[in-house]
Amino acid sequence: MVRLEFRDEELNFFKFAKIVRNEFPKALRQTFKFMWDNNFGPGQPWDDSEVVRRSFLAKEGGRTEVPTDKSYKEWDCTALFKATIYAQCFAIHHRTLHDLYVNRRGLPRDSFHTCVVSTSGNNAETFALAIDQLRRLRNFHSHLASDEMDKTTFDQCVQHAKEAFKALGVKTDSIDEVGRLTESHFPTKEVAKLERQNRLMRGGIVLLK
Repeated sequence: MVRLEFRDEELNFFKFAKIVRNEFPKALRQTFKFMWDNNFGPGQPWDDSEVVRRSFLAKEGGRTEVPTDKSYKEWDCTALFKATIYAQCFAIHHRTLHDLYVNRRGLPRDSFHTCVVSTSGNNAETFALAIDQLRRLRNFHSHLASDEMDKTTFDQCVQHAKEAFKALGVKTDSIDEVGRLTESHFPTKEVAKLERQNRLMRGGIVLLK
């Protein structure tokens, strides 16, 4: 059974929900693995084994909200944000990437970075800003008052997401593919799942600041 005759605003909402739910975690996992291998790869590349996950936990001081008892393929966006820009193992001079490169900008909670590429060519700053942009997009989508997005908002969010993916070295093909989806690609079962996930996000999951 296919749910037809979405309003354009509803279709935009579900398309961006699909990007956030499906593509953001993939991009963040790829980024986390790159960051780990770039920092610790010569001795211990990320192979998602129990040994390397214990190593991550140890570098976090033995305590983390990241579920290191599970494969990183099971880590959601919140866990992946904590494993990257909020992680101690990627801290510089004992300051997390979020503290070092994001906090100092003092952006309002509901705004976005105008540029996610470091003006000084600092790769750590670029990664921090791009990851934080995805975090802000995820939070923005989760806080929408209704299951609708107007075209201008949708286009802006997609552009922000693509810029963040590019800054992280992640291909944007998947985002473009979702942008071309039509009503027929959203059967009732998937729409119900997206609606349920969004209600959960609105209803009590604490979003990182």
